[in-house]
Amino acid sequence: MAKGNIRTGITVGNGAAINVELGWIPTHVQVFNATDGTLITAAFLSWVLPFSGGGTAVIAPGSAVRGVTSRATATVRDVLLYSGSFAGGDAAGFLVLDEGSLVGTFAGENIVVTNLASGMLGTDDATVTANITHNIAVAAAAAPATGTSAISRYEGVAASASQGFTIGSVLAVEAKVLRYLAVRDDA
Repeated sequence: MAKGNIRTGITVGNGAAINVELGWIPTHVQVFNATDGTLITAAFLSWVLPFSGGGTAVIAPGSAVRGVTSRATATVRDVLLYSGSFAGGDAAGFLVLDEGSLVGTFAGENIVVTNLASGMLGTDDATVTANITHNIAVAAAAAPATGTSAISRYEGVAASASQGFTIGSVLAVEAKVLRYLAVRDDA
């Protein structure tokens, strides 16, 4: 699959959520109501997993992690540490997950690193909250966008190329032209 994709397009709102199929999941999407010129909504669709300390195992790019309760799994693309340290057992920050590696949904739970040098699972390596993406709506001032007012990932059906993004029903105003820009980075 090609990397570094950029796609622009136009769709018409129908008052319901709209799945825009691209064949890949974008890392960033912007949707603009071109008829009214009133709203731009932007979304960063990479999965981000907030975490806090638990154990002393280092979670590094390339680490495979698993939820103890949910059994969700993913591979870590990047670790954004904002306080503490792994050595001290009090590290806190965000795990950016590799695109396509997430299986399941993490809950507020402990996670373990599954590819330690010993080949064994870790024990309470960190505590996470839930999978998140970041959306904003820009009308007059930037504000968080959630639920039907947001853009979300469209994973499609297993073993198909119907991946892309979903424009929430509040954004998909009936009979309005919606222009979009979808970008996927090279990583």
